[in-house]
Amino acid sequence: MASVKVERVYKRFGATEVVKNVSLDIEDGDFVVLVGPSGCGKSTTLRMIAGLESISDGRLLIGDTVVNDLSPRDRDVAMVFQSYALYPHMTVGENMSFGLKLRKMPKAEITKRVNEAAEILGLTELLDRKPKQMSGGQRQRVAMGRAIVRQPAVFLFDEPLSNLDAKLRVQMRAEIAKLHRRLGTTTIYVTHDQVEAMTLAKHIVVMNGGVVMQVGAPLELYQRPANTFVGGFIGSPSMNFFDVGIKVVDGARRIEGEGVSLPLPPGLAELVPDDRDDLSVGLRPEHLAQQTDATRDQRIGLDIDVLEPLGKEVYALGHVAGVPATARLDPDTDAKVGDTVPLAAELEMVHLFDRTSGMNVADLGRR
Repeated sequence: MASVKVERVYKRFGATEVVKNVSLDIEDGDFVVLVGPSGCGKSTTLRMIAGLESISDGRLLIGDTVVNDLSPRDRDVAMVFQSYALYPHMTVGENMSFGLKLRKMPKAEITKRVNEAAEILGLTELLDRKPKQMSGGQRQRVAMGRAIVRQPAVFLFDEPLSNLDAKLRVQMRAEIAKLHRRLGTTTIYVTHDQVEAMTLAKHIVVMNGGVVMQVGAPLELYQRPANTFVGGFIGSPSMNFFDVGIKVVDGARRIEGEGVSLPLPPGLAELVPDDRDDLSVGLRPEHLAQQTDATRDQRIGLDIDVLEPLGKEVYALGHVAGVPATARLDPDTDAKVGDTVPLAAELEMVHLFDRTSGMNVADLGRR
């Protein structure tokens, strides 16, 4: 096992920078997920760590070794790709052992490693099967087994679950989490799916446009996003944003905007002056509820376009003063499509962002 350090790394294709000044400090045994939309630079960053892409500028260390100029085979990493990349004419056991045979490892050691990996992944009974006789989830486990037998210092996963259906993705997430707990190997995992990121990672790296937007534990990113991009990307359904300012109404400071009126939470009061009108308020759907007598001092009117009943909850999708918005309602709600539902927010979960920079004012206020 080993730590991984990415120090001010850039990747350029001609004049185009696709990874810009990325720095990461990944501890030995950590499970780090790089997440972001398509084209954000996450897979390119992973491929630079693997040695499949050259580094245009900056340094990359695995353990204490600078690996910028080392070939992939000399970096002591193992990669699992989105495609299973199995040899169709080989059995499961042969696929898993092929790389070790190329390294001319002793036969007894190869057999030992393959059997250990097969036991970990529940493949012992399938070692004599060929890929065409297996399901997608089983094939992905074989691809993982091929990486495990190498006993690398670092595991790299590049969107390994994208080809699986929803049920299999849930099962394989659990398999990967159990695998990491058992082996403790440093793991770097790329996905565009924020649910995978939240459920698997010890630390998440959110990227956009080749830039690292925020690094932190899953709940840290959920509870205190550094900017509107992270707030909107982490969480499902995504955070609602409304343009607002701070005004004094009847002697009380309030968050006021078209369709939105809220008391200014005490935790934010010291961070913003009264005359600011260049803010966005961020409210997660799960922190909005139908108004009660106790929350009559709030005003958020949601015009419902669609109701999505999910058993224990109902998501209402619609607009607040023309701005798209989503709220989570109780399953016994009597709200109907076409209604305007008065909502209230959990004030301790209200976020304010600078509208120009997109930065969370809680972070700006502590600088």
